[in-house]
This record gives sequence, structure tokens and C-alpha cells, in this order.
Amino acid sequence: MKTLISCFIILSLIACKKEASSQKPTDIKKIETKSQKNTESTDTELFFSEEIQEYDKEKTKSIKKQRLLKAQDDKAKLQELVISKAFYKEEDLYVLDYKYPYLNENIDAYYSVFNTVIKENYLNIEKTENQILEDKELLCDTLKTNRLREKRIIDYKIYNVNDKLLSVVLYKENYYSGMRYSTYLFDCINFDLNTHEFVYFDDFFKTGSQEEVFSIINELIKEGINSGELYYDCWEISEGDFKAYKNNFVMDDDVIKFYFDDCIICPSYTGTYSVTIPITRIMHVLKKYTANPKIS
Repeated sequence: MKTLISCFIILSLIACKKEASSQKPTDIKKIETKSQKNTESTDTELFFSEEIQEYDKEKTKSIKKQRLLKAQDDKAKLQELVISKAFYKEEDLYVLDYKYPYLNENIDAYYSVFNTVIKENYLNIEKTENQILEDKELLCDTLKTNRLREKRIIDYKIYNVNDKLLSVVLYKENYYSGMRYSTYLFDCINFDLNTHEFVYFDDFFKTGSQEEVFSIINELIKEGINSGELYYDCWEISEGDFKAYKNNFVMDDDVIKFYFDDCIICPSYTGTYSVTIPITRIMHVLKKYTANPKIS
């Protein structure tokens, strides 16, 4: 009996050995290689997918920027009234490159009201330099090892719809160390050349029209999103952001343009910086309107 049991155990061991040896080492290697190839293929696909997305973002970012820079304005016909001034400073850690408008006080001494606001709000060089240096300290760059220069660039577009209203949009491009894209910030100034006063939303639009203008802006944004092209990943403006940016508009012929900083209605790599509203679409909420159609 013991002999029979021993034979049975031996036969079982032989069967197990044959079963184990039936899966050849080469087959195991093939399975491992196939699995490795699948993993590598997935990684490659993800890499190229990310590269394509990054390329698309660079492309749309460039288009968005060029549309801003190449937009036509009235600088050429306003050379007597508006003097274009510049300030440039280059240091190891930063570059300041400013271009800004300056009204000719020889024409009207009270244009100094406009020039003072430009000087106090945009040409405080010491304040800007201190902010940049403080940012470097917060990044623990005390040894100045990060040699990527920060850049602060200011430029502008100017519009003169009639002899009374001057509209200026100042756009500020900031390059921060370690960031992939530059960012744009906007300030709009509307100035009455006759009264020497600044014009704001409530001077321009009828009382209680904020909600109507807010709705029109979102309708235009939604139309842009639905049209596709450069508006992917954009979104409608929030009520809080509209209140913060409601004075950020300029008049340009028969349209009103509201400007928004990066990431208010679109990410930095796509969309637009402004929403253009035709006068015909908004004339019912304007305080002053004539048939030309221009503000009088």
C-alpha cells in the first residue's frame, strides 16, 4: 500500500513539473515584453497628446496677443493732442518698459488733470521695483540664482470718437519668473476734454442699467463660445467681476469695448481680452445717443 501511495506522489510531482515547464521562459518574456510595449505606447501617446495641447495653447495665445497689439486706434490723428512718452529701465532682475499717453498742456493747461492721474497710478517706478524685489525675497532667491528677468510692460490704445470724449485702454503685460505665460491686466480711462473730468459707467449709462449691460455682455460671450474657434475653455462673467470691471470700457467709433484681465472670462491661452458691444445693441441704456451713432 505504501508503495502505491509513493508511486502516486511521484506521478503527481512529474505531472506538476510538466505543467510548469509547458509555459516556456520565452513565452513569459514575450508576455512581459508585450506588457512593457503597451505601457510605453500609452506613455508615448500621453506625451504627444500633451505636446499637441501645449502647441495649440501657444498658438492661440499668440493669436490672442497679436489681435490686441495690432488693433487700430487713433494715435496717428491725435499726434498734436496726445504725446506718446516712454520709460525704460533694465536691471539684473527686471526690465521696466512703459509707453503711455500724455496730453499736450500747451493746448489746454487743465489737461494736467489727466497727466497727473497717469503719473500717480502708472509711473510709480519705486513702488514697482520694491514689489518685484519683495517677490524675489518671498521666492527665497536671496542669492540671486534665478536669473530669469521679470518684465513689466505698459502700452496703450487711444480713441477719440468726437471732440469731447477721449478713451484710453492701458494694457500691462507682466512676465513673472517661473511662469509659462505672461499675464495681461487692463485699465480704461474715459476723459471729457471739455470739462476735464473722468467719465465712468454711471455717467455713461442710464440709472439701473447695470443688470441689462451685464446680461448683454454674457450673451456676447456665450455667442463666442458657441461659435468655437478661439473661445474654447472660456466662461461667462460673474456678477461680482462685472461690478469690479464695469468702468473698464472704451468708446471706439460705433462700439463700446469692455476689457477684462486674464482669467476673468477666458484662460490666458485662449479667447479674448475684451467684449465688443455694437452701439445699436446697447443704445437703449445709454444716457446720450445721436443718430450718427456716436456719443455727443
